[in-house]
Amino acid sequence: MIVSVLCTLQGASAARTSAQAQAIASLMQQATRQCAHPLTLSQPLSLAALDLLTHYSQEQAFARQQYRAWKSQIRQATYHGDLKWLAGKLANRCGDWADFTEFGLATDDTNVVIISSRPDAIDLSQTQRWLTEFFTLTNRARYQGQKCGGKLMNSTGSLTWDPLLAQAGTRYLQDMVRLNFRGHIHAADGSTPQQRAERLGYTGGVGENLQYNAVTPQEAIASLLSSPEHCLNLMNPAYTRFGAALINGRPDTLFGTYWVQEFGTLR
Repeated sequence: MIVSVLCTLQGASAARTSAQAQAIASLMQQATRQCAHPLTLSQPLSLAALDLLTHYSQEQAFARQQYRAWKSQIRQATYHGDLKWLAGKLANRCGDWADFTEFGLATDDTNVVIISSRPDAIDLSQTQRWLTEFFTLTNRARYQGQKCGGKLMNSTGSLTWDPLLAQAGTRYLQDMVRLNFRGHIHAADGSTPQQRAERLGYTGGVGENLQYNAVTPQEAIASLLSSPEHCLNLMNPAYTRFGAALINGRPDTLFGTYWVQEFGTLR
């Protein structure tokens, strides 16, 4: 859906504005396809662009449309309906699109607002792929050895996937989003990572890492390794078992995305 500031008008004016919006969307799609990085049209972003066109701030516009951006860029121009001029402004700007996956726009035939964005959300259609990569990257980090703050951690053994630990992590993230809290202690029952795993039948020791707002496994691992405490946990040679989970938040939760690593020892 493409919207414009004249969406409440009737007849020829509204039809003309809609045609302009469609044409600008085509220009954007053509420009990004030429960069081999096509962006998809987003209805929430188009509605946010309409809000910007009608003098809301970016923060207000995104909040009104319940849109969370990991990164965004706003272009505003007075083009007086000159599509040829606008096409020239959008062409050959491949570097501008590299960090984004979608766009929205609004126009009143004189002014145009285009928002390029990467949503603060994990593509959950690729959940198994992300979990596999998260697991692989965790073991790679352990194999390589790390400097965790001021402490050098030598290469250590690889972890084995454990379904019980993965289940414990999944349930915990679901509760974190449902109850909107952060940290390792459950907001409702006060349980620890150890207790949550034991409830599912896990008999070894348990450690946990949490990461917020990453949208890829690479970002999540990089963030965890940059934190000395989380890095030390990840590199602990006592751990031999591993489970992980990921989930998206809601517009009203503390974070846009949630990742968890559950580490275990065997008894």
